[in-house]
Amino acid sequence: MIESADRHPAPPSSRAGWLARVLRERLLGGAFRPGEWIREATLREEFGVSNGPVREALHELIADGLLERVPYRGVRLIALDDRDVLELFQLRSAMMELAAELAARRRDPAAMARIPEILAYIDWSSQAPRPLTGTFTTWLAEASGSTRLARAWHDLYMQTQLYVTESRASEHFGTVVDHIKALIGAVAGGDAQSAREHARAFTQEQVAALGLEIDS
Repeated sequence: MIESADRHPAPPSSRAGWLARVLRERLLGGAFRPGEWIREATLREEFGVSNGPVREALHELIADGLLERVPYRGVRLIALDDRDVLELFQLRSAMMELAAELAARRRDPAAMARIPEILAYIDWSSQAPRPLTGTFTTWLAEASGSTRLARAWHDLYMQTQLYVTESRASEHFGTVVDHIKALIGAVAGGDAQSAREHARAFTQEQVAALGLEIDS
């Protein structure tokens, strides 16, 4: 079971970092929608912290590419147009295909040992009132053995996850989960071609849930 950071009090010496983790979890979990405003006064009241930690936390999330500061208006979630969203998911698809192929060819024992844990998390998350988070895709990026790819994936994941949450309420969600499990199976079996195909298909299903389409 993944515990929410909301349940734990903030250590006095690291309130900004703690608050950033709590807010990041909420944003990536779909608690807010793209374009929604984040009010500093609301955060101060809810968490009982001063302006400093709130602004530091928001600055960290702006650096992650999750939020943007609009002059004279405040801070809101990044809201991208369809063209930008599609471009992000095209990059996501290409990176996931490469990670899937490298992971299948490498079959790192430590990564393979985590497969039961990853599958259990997917089953739990599929039934829980929250979307799939980056547990699976982060595992895949790290299983590729490419440090550069894993770092680049982290940055891309932050922005695309805001839109991935939309797939949960879609008829495409079940198919997304099926492709994820098939991809894991392909990686475990060392089938690089099949792993690439399922990586592409699962991303295409996520995009379809947004009413968009990635060219095959």
